[in-house]
Amino acid sequence: MNKRALGIIGGIISLIIGGTVYNISQEDVANKFSEETGMSQKEAEQYVENIPDDELVSFDELGSDLIEDGQDILSLSSEVDCVTYYYEWETESLTCTEGKSQFRKFGDSEIALGKAYKELSSESASTEDIYSAIRLIDEVNENYDLEIIKKLMDNSDIDEAVKTNLYNKALLRAVLESD
Repeated sequence: MNKRALGIIGGIISLIIGGTVYNISQEDVANKFSEETGMSQKEAEQYVENIPDDELVSFDELGSDLIEDGQDILSLSSEVDCVTYYYEWETESLTCTEGKSQFRKFGDSEIALGKAYKELSSESASTEDIYSAIRLIDEVNENYDLEIIKKLMDNSDIDEAVKTNLYNKALLRAVLESD
C-alpha cells in the first residue's frame, strides 16, 4: 500500500499538492475512508492508524509505479495471441479477444491514474487535477471488477488494492474539504 503523505505527526497528515502543503486530520481521512469502504468508523480509524510510515511515498513515485504497471499490462496484452493459443483464463463469457480488451482497459486506466498522480506532484497542480485523480481512482477500482482481473488476481490482493485506492481518495477528498 502507498500513502501520499509527507508524514503523520500528532494525528495530522501533511500532503504537498501543486506546491501547497495541506495539513489534514487523520480523523477526517478515517471518516472519509469509512464512507468510501463501508467499514465502521472504528475499523477505518484502525486501518488508517496502522499504515506503516515506511509505506509513505510521493504522488510522483506512486504515479511512476502505476504508469510502469500499466505499461507492463499493455505489453502483456500485446503478447496475447488469440489465433495460436488457448489461455486458461478463457471461458464462454470471457473470450480471448475480450480478455485482451479488458487487459488494455485496465492498463490504460492505471496509466491515466499514474499521470494524474504525477500531475498532483507538479507545481501547477490545481483543484481540477485533484477531482480528476479522484475520478480516475474510481475508474481503476471499477476495473478491478473486470472478469480478466478477477481470474488472474487473488481476491485479497484486489481487496487491498481497492482499499489503498480508497484511502488515497479519502486523502484527496479531505484536501478538497480543507480549503
